[in-house]
Amino acid sequence: MSRSRSKKDVPQVEVKRYEPTSWDIQAHAVLVELEARKDKHHQKWGCERLITLVDTEFREKFWVQMARVWDATDRKDIDRLRKSVYGMVKGYDALEKWAEDNGVPQNPPLRFLEWKTQDGKIMAVVQTINDSLDLQRERKDLHTIWTLEEFEVVLADPFVQEVLMLKALEPTAQVKVFKKTAPVGSGFDDMEDDLHVLVGEPAPKLFNVPR
Repeated sequence: MSRSRSKKDVPQVEVKRYEPTSWDIQAHAVLVELEARKDKHHQKWGCERLITLVDTEFREKFWVQMARVWDATDRKDIDRLRKSVYGMVKGYDALEKWAEDNGVPQNPPLRFLEWKTQDGKIMAVVQTINDSLDLQRERKDLHTIWTLEEFEVVLADPFVQEVLMLKALEPTAQVKVFKKTAPVGSGFDDMEDDLHVLVGEPAPKLFNVPR
């Protein structure tokens, strides 16, 4: 699935399929540290949850620091990247300290995963319907909560089964577009024919066309 780049997000750690350069190796090593810190934060406090609760000044500082990480990757400046990632890790520390000082509750002790969609909504996946009800009581910011039982229903769709067969051939293949194609036709097959012209009669005049 493709995703538009935002300097408010942590740069994605990508596995290179070509001979990595010295920059690739160094940048990957540094960004893994930031990715691990972000994942730990999300598991404990929720995906992009605390940043929506702090004041505007705090939020701006946090996003500016993340923009510095992106700028360092664009410039391929490893020293600047190390410093900006260190600052970003400290940013997560400060964000969590703010939450503790202000009595913000952590995630409930449930097993679930969160994901931020391309349009900015937060979805979660839990195991059972009871887990979804418990999570809904604790996390009012979640847009949708899915259960594994629901995914089983979705995966049973014949079209999805074709996708699963392709994924079985190449497990790391990514789904870029997901839609069912309409049957091939003229595009007018479902339109009712309202022109009733009898044999031997002149066709009705539909438009006033000047001579």
